[in-house]
Amino acid sequence: MTDIRHTEKGDLDLSTGDLRYATSDYQHQKDLLLSGKGHYKEYPALGVGIEDYRNETDPEELLRAIRQEFAADGMKVSKVAVAADGNIETDAYYENS
Repeated sequence: MTDIRHTEKGDLDLSTGDLRYATSDYQHQKDLLLSGKGHYKEYPALGVGIEDYRNETDPEELLRAIRQEFAADGMKVSKVAVAADGNIETDAYYENS
């Protein structure tokens, strides 16, 4: 999927003096992970709210929420897991990309 490119901090990428466009699958995944329920007025049930899981000891509820949100957004989800270093690993993509 192509969309307006953002910087690492989430700002619009205007490094060329104009809007830049790029493949946005990872950007959309990041947006879904960081946004919580109610953050988008038009879609109040959208978002994982990963910050809400910060002190959880069992990651299964978080992994299930990620799978559900990615699938609801139209992604084919092959893998969502916690890596040995504690980071979340995902393998999900939009089927029509």
